[in-house]
Amino acid sequence: MYRLAHAFFSVRWRQNRKKNHKCHHAEVFWQSCGFITKGLDKSFDIAVAYQQGIPTYLVASKIHARVKVAWINTDIKSAGYDIPYNVSFYDKMHYIVCVSDMLEGMVKGYMSQFTDKIRCVYDIVSPEMVRKMASEPVAELEDCPSGRIVLTTVARMAYLKNYPLAVKTAALLRQRGLDFIWFFVGDGSKLGQIRRMIHESHLNDCVLALGLRLNPYPYIKACDIYVQTSLHEGFGLTIAEAKMLCKPIVSTNFEVVYNQLEDGVNGLIAKMTPESLADAICTLANDSGMRTRYSSVLKGSVDNNASTELKKIEEMFQI
Repeated sequence: MYRLAHAFFSVRWRQNRKKNHKCHHAEVFWQSCGFITKGLDKSFDIAVAYQQGIPTYLVASKIHARVKVAWINTDIKSAGYDIPYNVSFYDKMHYIVCVSDMLEGMVKGYMSQFTDKIRCVYDIVSPEMVRKMASEPVAELEDCPSGRIVLTTVARMAYLKNYPLAVKTAALLRQRGLDFIWFFVGDGSKLGQIRRMIHESHLNDCVLALGLRLNPYPYIKACDIYVQTSLHEGFGLTIAEAKMLCKPIVSTNFEVVYNQLEDGVNGLIAKMTPESLADAICTLANDSGMRTRYSSVLKGSVDNNASTELKKIEEMFQI
């Protein structure tokens, strides 16, 4: 029976994937398999869909709760979600939470019918916790020659994080003669592909795809420059964490980055090309004074947002 059911869903998945090849994979999955998902008989006070896609579909369709809240932590339109398909699920939510005010404005732009229930709640981060966890040593740097520029990127190995751009940029930095080591910290479906790209580009000695690290903060603390290569984000949590550790930052110019960085003031914002990203990295790498200035600006700007953001959550949950 199990094999028969598995074969049935496999066929249904392929049919929907072919028919809806432009849809997000979460939408195709739910269209193929959502109907088999059983709801819960129990009713809850609060149900939270921790992100867009399947968690939102599940809470909207299969969970009974007094208050339903859906978190959105990326630009769902740019991520490939079909907005009309998703509207029916968000319609069942009491609140829709975006993780930055820029994302809030974007979501209100393409789901204006939900303006009254869309809220902004920033990811809650603790500078004290981040700094404490960052104090551990980085074994990979024990034999690193002095003077080598250390770069770090922390992100899931997923399409939206744009790691291929990082590999191409690293190859360009090598051509330009920059002496560097670049840590890629994160696991995900693209890890094997990225490691192959690094090997084929002959970058194994300067680009390390480390995979999952339960504590990524020491790699951020150890770097000279933190690099973000994302296609888009909802907030950019790792940028916030790098700011807490007062690290000079180079980021691609996805829309929401301007919520956290001011180009030329506390970081550099580059276009999504290897040339532009390499230019920005080389500028910071070759100017220690600029790095020091950015670190000083960040040191005076980091704030603990826990109390204000928790208050927003309490108001929604009516606690």
